Amino acid sequence: MIEDQNDIFDSRVKFHDRRRFEIKLDIDLDASPESTYSVETYFFVPKALNIGPHSYSKENFYNDTQRYIRFKTPKVSLSKLCDPSLETSPIKRINEKLSLILAGSKDRELLKTVYDEFKLLGCVIRCEVRDHARALIEGFETYGAKKNDQPRSFGSEAPDPKERGQAKRLFVPDGLGNFLAEIKQLITAVSVLKRSVADPAVPTVIKETCAFFDEYFSLIIEEYLTPVLEALRKNAAESQGLEELEGELVAVIVAQGRYRAAMNYPSVLDNGRGNEVIIYRRGVLKKFISSVLYLKTEISEWETLTQVLFSMAAGLAMLFAVLVTFYFQNRYTINSLPFLFAVVVSYMFKDRIKDWLKVLFSKNLTRWTSDRKISIFDPSSGARIGLLKEAFTFIPERGVPADISRLRSLDNITSIDEDGKPERVFKYKKEIRLYPERIRKHHDRRKDLNDIMRFSIENFLKQADDPSVDYHVVDPVSGEIKIVVCPRVYHVNLVLKYVYALKDGRESVHYDRIRIVLNKAGIERIEEVAVA
Repeated sequence: MIEDQNDIFDSRVKFHDRRRFEIKLDIDLDASPESTYSVETYFFVPKALNIGPHSYSKENFYNDTQRYIRFKTPKVSLSKLCDPSLETSPIKRINEKLSLILAGSKDRELLKTVYDEFKLLGCVIRCEVRDHARALIEGFETYGAKKNDQPRSFGSEAPDPKERGQAKRLFVPDGLGNFLAEIKQLITAVSVLKRSVADPAVPTVIKETCAFFDEYFSLIIEEYLTPVLEALRKNAAESQGLEELEGELVAVIVAQGRYRAAMNYPSVLDNGRGNEVIIYRRGVLKKFISSVLYLKTEISEWETLTQVLFSMAAGLAMLFAVLVTFYFQNRYTINSLPFLFAVVVSYMFKDRIKDWLKVLFSKNLTRWTSDRKISIFDPSSGARIGLLKEAFTFIPERGVPADISRLRSLDNITSIDEDGKPERVFKYKKEIRLYPERIRKHHDRRKDLNDIMRFSIENFLKQADDPSVDYHVVDPVSGEIKIVVCPRVYHVNLVLKYVYALKDGRESVHYDRIRIVLNKAGIERIEEVAVA
């Protein structure tokens, strides 16, 4: 077994909203017939939140979980998207298929291809514009640093020490200028594409798809360029010479809102109507565009071994009740009070025995079986490209594996820290088997996967105390008693163990340790604890 951060997949735990966090795996698949990995997530929850086997069931956990499995967005640079020689560019493929449609082809596959390529184009543009915008914002944050600091953004090579200050000042204008030029080039390419789609011979479904893409494209430009402008203006003292680029940036952003209004798209700001439409519309468009990446899943909660053992639990409980009834029937008459009392008591114990045996089986079943299976299908080909198994169970403190326990106690200050923060532990394990050959048979760009799980802490907050408490202190100078409002928080700790099966039969293992800091109002922050 290799204990390492491998390059097969990358994991991130991040904030989604006040009540949910997200665990995301980026999986880079090789060309092997089969690829298998598993993730074990151990939740260490303070006992004060009253999360336990009798208050938090499997059904609660799976209801609190949202799962998405999708293709990773293909990487195509903004400049290459408009390159007519690039075979993988969605723009090129749309133009090729539109030419066939305009030539009179009635092939339904052509329509489906154009439909999907418009969506894929929207995904690629969003990813590239977002990454460029983030890099520029990081560049602005270091733009005014000392001259002897080495540039950090965009991975540029370190210049001669005498030239570092000048290089830093040259970098942001060049980066922003190139970015704006690529955006303008892309806007022109989309306009040309729209003119082709406007031909009367193009089916209505393609026209409507193009309109959805066009509106989404405009929103993306506006949404991601606005923070870039904000970051530029925050560095006003250091941005001399960028006035012209700032003007170009403002013009591009402002033009988007005016363009959508001229096209009668719903996603425009209207202060007189509360502006709820633009956010709702953005969500609709994002789901429509992103749907091209999402895989189809079918959940099966029928596990043969599980059902057999649960049936055995019911049978053993019934056997107990029958034996008690036979015993008292031989000693007392059927209409006697002792017999009646014995039947009632045996019935009570029968239900308790059945529930106890089901809990016992559930705790140990996760070693051999799962709670449910999820078949993963490629929606375009219909082929089954993978299988996911899930299992959830509470585990006693003594049942926590040694490697997990060691990582949980990494930040303990003393050896007796654990007595001051009693916790309950539950484990969620998923095992995924994928078939990369089946994926690559139908896709030359959508090859790798994102495995995303969103988890709601709503049930964790039901018995949390108020988010703040008044703390009385004596001012050391005046001697007056003052009231200080102090936040009251809880720490939910996660230890994640990733296991990937290598081709030579060995296993590659690495870990993450995460702390979720929350209060009655929701998640305050997410902290990563170093495991090295």
